[in-house]
Amino acid sequence: MHRAVQVVSRAISTKSTMPILNNVFLGSQKNAIKLMATDLETGMQISIPATVTEGGAITIPARLFTEIVAHLPEDDVQLQVKEEAPTTIEVACGASSMEVLGLPATDFPLAPEPESEAVCEVTGELLRGMIRQTIFSASTDETRPFLTGVYLLVEGKEIKMVATDGGRLALRRVSLDPPARQKMNAIVPAKTMHELARALAGGEEKVTVNLAEKQVVFVQGQLRVTSRLIAGQFPNYQQVIPQEFKQRIRVNTDRLLQAVRRVSITARDSANVVRFEVAGAKMTISSNTPEVGRAREEVEVAAEGEGMQVAFNAKYLLDVLGVLDAEETQLELTGPLSPGTLRPGGRNDYIYVLAPVRVYA
Repeated sequence: MHRAVQVVSRAISTKSTMPILNNVFLGSQKNAIKLMATDLETGMQISIPATVTEGGAITIPARLFTEIVAHLPEDDVQLQVKEEAPTTIEVACGASSMEVLGLPATDFPLAPEPESEAVCEVTGELLRGMIRQTIFSASTDETRPFLTGVYLLVEGKEIKMVATDGGRLALRRVSLDPPARQKMNAIVPAKTMHELARALAGGEEKVTVNLAEKQVVFVQGQLRVTSRLIAGQFPNYQQVIPQEFKQRIRVNTDRLLQAVRRVSITARDSANVVRFEVAGAKMTISSNTPEVGRAREEVEVAAEGEGMQVAFNAKYLLDVLGVLDAEETQLELTGPLSPGTLRPGGRNDYIYVLAPVRVYA
């Protein structure tokens, strides 16, 4: 029960002015207890096995309930709502017993039910990986809400996730088997995707994706995550991806990651500028902040095409190198003022587009 309470409580907002939204819903099912929480944007629901002798429902403060469950002895937990006190729940475990004041379950906003059969299904491991490789590129600028989410596109035999903040773009695609039952495109808040990734079990257990009253619903076993969709038109991401390049560089991912991490220590300007230049089989990575100092490191690479110097934001590079999940990184450049791309070596299922930083000699 402790983990179930922790999972659903992540949907609760600390800024809500509605008392009911600070509570967890507890409701009995045939052989289970259903727990739910929501901030009206994201909803989390999970059912846990239970012996139900009498049906009922109540909502109780999430923070208090989490603390109670965390400190209960390792034994069966008994929950009871008495007729004479319908907004009070008794929690008993072993020799421990306490009563908690709640609010009526009838006031709790329930999530909508899916409109039809699932749009598609994908394993929990793959879905978590897709989120992990895209979510960091979503914008935090609330003046452009359509960029603060992850664009989810399902069609035919493929599901895609795209996120961009205008300075970078991450695209991950995964094949579907069986194919999607219908086409779907939606912008899902990044917060929801973050909590979904935390709540999902890994491995091969399937996650179904569905729609319900302008919301998206993810279901895995007894877990259900519901989210409102962000209104607006997501940018044409395909136009952002360069189709040609003038230089292609292949480099060991971990060596590049460690080199950028070290060199970025002295990249303390506003854009965290790190410069790259390839000569022969060596790539020089450097940074120079007059008020701080400078750094330089060489990394072995395999390069083809014309040489050039280009500068990128070190943080944006570290973000992607940490989730690339490939031994080799392929870096494609078209010029010092044009976006570059990073891909896992030998694969086309993930691409990261990064705008360069303009530097002056």
